[in-house]
Amino acid sequence: MKISIGILAYNEANCISSTLQSLFAQSIFQTDDSNIAIEIVVVPNGCTDETAAIARTTLDKLVQSTVNPGVSGKVCEVKEAGKPNAWNNYVHQFSDPSADYIFLMDADIQFLAPNTLHSMVEALEVNPDACVSVDTLVKDVALKEKKSLIDQLSLAVSKVSGAKSVWICGQLYCARAAVLHRIWMPKGIEVEDGFLWKMVVTNLLTSPEVPERVVRADSASHIFEAYTDIRRLLRHERWLILANTINTLIYEDLQAICNQHQDAGAIIKARNEQDPLWVSKLIQANVSQKSGWVIPSWLLLRRFKSLLQLSLHKAVLFLPVAVTAFCVDLLVCLQANEKLNNWQEYISNKA
Repeated sequence: MKISIGILAYNEANCISSTLQSLFAQSIFQTDDSNIAIEIVVVPNGCTDETAAIARTTLDKLVQSTVNPGVSGKVCEVKEAGKPNAWNNYVHQFSDPSADYIFLMDADIQFLAPNTLHSMVEALEVNPDACVSVDTLVKDVALKEKKSLIDQLSLAVSKVSGAKSVWICGQLYCARAAVLHRIWMPKGIEVEDGFLWKMVVTNLLTSPEVPERVVRADSASHIFEAYTDIRRLLRHERWLILANTINTLIYEDLQAICNQHQDAGAIIKARNEQDPLWVSKLIQANVSQKSGWVIPSWLLLRRFKSLLQLSLHKAVLFLPVAVTAFCVDLLVCLQANEKLNNWQEYISNKA
């Protein structure tokens, strides 16, 4: 079995070393099974700090210390910043083309369960119809003995997030390599995990959604830093609204031309090569066609829809949280829509 682990990093000099050490503490690295080959590929993209240098030094030491002779590592730098672009480079150029499974992970997470990687591979091994496996996300504030009011609010809002029953989080997931090799991320999207979920469950927009293609692995979890600063939280939520809206516009545009003979992967690859600005042009065309309002209605109603997944008692209990989250969503939707209406200014400021 061949496994490739891609770590996409943007200015993570302060944490890349600890993340790599947490990775190598996983049980899958503690075996001398010669039938398992593992490569780790760190992809610093657009970094202006020492992420690449620290990653090389740390990775070399860890590879030498592992008991598995099939473990290797390398650092592949990409000049252009942006996770979707780094994703394309890693999946289609840097990763071992003969890999059976591909992991994608962020450079700032810590593993909680020691068998996380093993469990995620096993989830796909025992379920031939599944394409991607995920773990359980644990906010760092959940591990605090004494939680502040904002900590408790952060945890409560997670219960009315409106997410699918099993969602792909870009912080960590495992996929069959053959599936990812068919997928290309559009140049210009803001977030890749929601886009990936859609591509996987619809077989690249050629079939109705089959959510069972994404499964959650047992005994698999990692810790990530929760947003507990109100300004950072609002900025993050606005970015998510913006990103999901852009993805929805792309789905709508591609849906009409995707079929069994031409899937979204092939179309996106061609568009990226022919016109790197095609997503920006699509956004501006939709702003014009829809009289300025382009945020999908489901993004506003998602908090209330999530209550339907709870028991009546829990739904009543979390109703005030859902109402509060809806008010916040309304505010950030207005802000995100304004940015979409001034898209050229937005991307110029980002650059």
